[in-house]
Amino acid sequence: MLEGSRIRGMVALYRHVAIDQTVTHYVPCQWDPAGGLDPIPVDNPERKTVELKAGTRVVLDLTTASHDPASFPDPETVRLDRPLQSYIHYGFGPHRCLGMEISRVALTEIFKAIMRLHGLRRVDGPRGEMKCLPAARWAGQVGRAGEREWTGLKAYMTPDERSLWPMPTTLRVRYED
Repeated sequence: MLEGSRIRGMVALYRHVAIDQTVTHYVPCQWDPAGGLDPIPVDNPERKTVELKAGTRVVLDLTTASHDPASFPDPETVRLDRPLQSYIHYGFGPHRCLGMEISRVALTEIFKAIMRLHGLRRVDGPRGEMKCLPAARWAGQVGRAGEREWTGLKAYMTPDERSLWPMPTTLRVRYED
């Protein structure tokens, strides 16, 4: 479950910088102070050092972090022997999810139950499609352009297709009894 979430997960967080600090080796995005909906990418093509002032709003791109070869050797390969503490899906430190352990057990059991369904397949036609929109690339700073498709952040349509939701809700499946 965690490897699947790491490889195909689409997570980013907005946070305010708590204290003045210097950041290097990646390009942050800053929130538009004029109230725009999208972050403003910081021009930093050579991965220079960036000074962040307290109160600056930044996006933390966990999609790209989950494919960082420094943390995940051979990042595009499913490896079930990775240390559990290397996954950041449930937060870290004081922000760690209190229900992490029970959630892992519950999700594993749900996954096993779904995989035991005979003849599991997508419903034919439009109801068997996952309807989503890619989020803005923000100058390539959030997500990754893969060989076949964009693997960055996505916004999913609700079943009535009138609004967006962070989780997939439109793909319908069927199975044999």
